[in-house]
Amino acid sequence: MGHSAKRRGGDRHGAQPQVTRDSGAGARGSRILLVTPGPGTAAVLLREETGPGHVTVLCLEAGTESERADFSRAAAEAGSRGCPVDGAPRGLPAENLVRALLRHLYDVAPDRVLTCDPLAGRDAAEADDAGEREGALALAVLDAVEEYQRETAYPVFTDCRVLDRRAWPAPVSRPRYPAPTAWAVRGTDGRVSAYLPVPGAVARWTEGADGRWTGPALLDAPGLLPALSVAQGPDGYPALVGLRRVRRGEEDWNVEVVVALQYQTGRPLGPWRVLANPHRGEPLLGRYVGAPVAAYDDGGTLYVFLRNGYDTLNARHQRADGSWAPWFHLGGHKAADEIVAMRTPRGRIDLIARMRDEPGVVRWYRAGPKGAWEADRGPNVHALPGSLAAAPESGALRYRYAETGELCQWGWGAYGPVGLNGPAVRGRVSAAPGVAVGGWSCTVLAAEDEQGHCVIGTHVDGRPDSGVWWSPTGQRTLIPPAVVRDREERVMIATLGPGARLAVARQAPDEQALAFEPWLDLV
Repeated sequence: MGHSAKRRGGDRHGAQPQVTRDSGAGARGSRILLVTPGPGTAAVLLREETGPGHVTVLCLEAGTESERADFSRAAAEAGSRGCPVDGAPRGLPAENLVRALLRHLYDVAPDRVLTCDPLAGRDAAEADDAGEREGALALAVLDAVEEYQRETAYPVFTDCRVLDRRAWPAPVSRPRYPAPTAWAVRGTDGRVSAYLPVPGAVARWTEGADGRWTGPALLDAPGLLPALSVAQGPDGYPALVGLRRVRRGEEDWNVEVVVALQYQTGRPLGPWRVLANPHRGEPLLGRYVGAPVAAYDDGGTLYVFLRNGYDTLNARHQRADGSWAPWFHLGGHKAADEIVAMRTPRGRIDLIARMRDEPGVVRWYRAGPKGAWEADRGPNVHALPGSLAAAPESGALRYRYAETGELCQWGWGAYGPVGLNGPAVRGRVSAAPGVAVGGWSCTVLAAEDEQGHCVIGTHVDGRPDSGVWWSPTGQRTLIPPAVVRDREERVMIATLGPGARLAVARQAPDEQALAFEPWLDLV
């Protein structure tokens, strides 16, 4: 079942009975609710906000004098970037936390929530009371946002951040659940849909037959964490694979991998099917699995991969009769929380995992359709965390080089990478091949630059070494853009802009160069 974003009443928490959203919010920026244990952590997240937006901060603790001073400096810097902060942090009670968070959600009516890591404290070095409090706070935020969405039908894009306090020269954060890359897909009828996860649901936008868009509709998935992988099979049906939190007691919980199929564009999503997780008998480990990654091979077999609680890798695939083979352990290489699955030129699936304890990646592959999975340390890939992206259109891997931050592409079977001559970007690069540009078949790339704008690149299919031409768009985006070809084989760029609103730009027809029609910003 799903419901579209609209006004709803009937709040039972003593807050405003209705939520209203100004239609001009996208022009001014996002309403951001930042929820952290204390002002020191809030300062780190504020420094990473590029704006525009208006921030309200909630903290469990007042923090030290030094942390409060650091927060004040970070708030002043954020305001100079067009991201003003609504005064000092508001306090949160230790008891009835979800209820208190709901009151603030109704008061602020945010479209984005930034909070801490639900898995804080999972490593032995961090397994202390502070880590436990941080994880408990994040779980309460997820619960409150999910209930708020059920009552208002508004999606709230929630980003759980992992804090690295040892980073130099200053602490930084990264997302626990990165946004999906191929989050916009063309259905079997040629219409494009966009899918992004929020707590307890998937937000879906749908292109109509007349080119107009509807959404976001919330596709209910109680307990769904903001982690989603979108894969499209040879039959054209998108598969949505995510993580769902399940309660086993008042404070005991675990996660399970779930999958659902979208058959007809715009119609209800198929039922969520439970794939459990590799730690069915170890619930305390099961909650620590990483975000799943899904991919189809050319034969139509759907594979799901994830990092397990021991930081090694597991895989599962769907058999021809629709049943699922058991989880299979790939081996002993310790993997970071960053894996990508890519289709090789032979139509099979390779898994690339960034190593946890040393530079480089491990490539997992099968020598034949029924062969055993084997590990290959050969790929000469040294990637910045958070930058690995599969390029199934060419059997390649795109990433930022760890030493310089330069955009690179490593081709299947190649020794070294090719530079893409791109601008400074963050996150992952997405792309679509086979786009007609001036009589050439080209690959169009899209990324988010360091100022939070969408940038677009293009090169001849399979020849990034011949030159990549990049252009700025000036379009703000909160996550790496998606690239997809529409029913007319024109390329479409999709972004999630300020106000957490979908914006799309379609390739202009009959152009000798790559040009786009004006951005369509969905209200």
